[in-house]
Amino acid sequence: MEADSTTNDGSSKINDIDIVPFPTSKGNLQLFTELTGSSGNKNLESQIVERLQTFGLLPSSVRCPSNKPDCQIVCKAARVIDRVQWHCEGCGKRQPVRISSFFLRLQCSLQQALQMMLAWCEDADCYHAAEYFGVKQKVATMIYDKLDELAVKEQSKSLLGGENSVVLAEMYPDCLNRLSPDTTDQAHVHRILMLADTNHIPTAYKLHVIRDDLKKQSTGPHNHQSLQAEIAELVLSATAPGSLLVAGEGVALPDAACLQQLTQHCDLDMQHFLTTRIWRQAVTLCNASRDLCSGAGPGACAGAVQRYLDAALFRVSRGGCYRGLLNLVAAYYKDCDEYSDGA
Repeated sequence: MEADSTTNDGSSKINDIDIVPFPTSKGNLQLFTELTGSSGNKNLESQIVERLQTFGLLPSSVRCPSNKPDCQIVCKAARVIDRVQWHCEGCGKRQPVRISSFFLRLQCSLQQALQMMLAWCEDADCYHAAEYFGVKQKVATMIYDKLDELAVKEQSKSLLGGENSVVLAEMYPDCLNRLSPDTTDQAHVHRILMLADTNHIPTAYKLHVIRDDLKKQSTGPHNHQSLQAEIAELVLSATAPGSLLVAGEGVALPDAACLQQLTQHCDLDMQHFLTTRIWRQAVTLCNASRDLCSGAGPGACAGAVQRYLDAALFRVSRGGCYRGLLNLVAAYYKDCDEYSDGA
């Protein structure tokens, strides 16, 4: 457990407005340029197809649906958006080059899809990115939704803690209110259970919207017990066996040690880290999620907030890495049925 553990602060972001309208990291921009830049004598669309096949985002070979003895599939130039398609020289059947991939049924060019995937990776506003890249809003939203779903699935596979590991628990926005009153115009709609694994650098988190808040109209004993049960269930599902749980003042978790018991054995720097700095990235994400609740009742936005937090944690855990996102997409669609969209 390191007192100087840090999280991603975006300090390495740059903004080349000629390529993208949002800040992006140098590595992400370099990979995007490698995939979409023009070189050689072939048209750009064909170059992008070849690069995506090499990367594993498009299949390098497919089978013919006719499955006849004389079927032989080749990639040929065609008057379609990708400028090439699969063609069977035996039976004449044609298939899109996007078959068995993330890009199937996306009504935009491959370059535009890669642009929107970069925008998602950088947590850019979907509407503004779509407008800049000339992508229909419906298509841009579909791309963001598909990436959200993949990120949420991937994020759910990981657990915090384990043997000889300390997992801290704190409640948002209660922890903020204890330090200073909330003076923002937009009130906190949801309480969010924040869990942090102190053994990870940068810090690994789990963030859970407290759904039981939506049912509460009072603060009686029954509601307190219900909240305890919900928190206990969330902690159990998010942490590995053998974890040492340490709960902050606002977390009702009877089996956990209290934070004061831990900090009394630490120096001042470590105390500051465990009580404040470790939550910096988590609080930033929780604050950002408040935008999803503007003008909506708690019941209407709880799911959207949880989805955003899970997807955001995926980005944070991989440093906003475009290559990591594309590798995940390639791996997920690698074994999908080539006549479906892989969903």
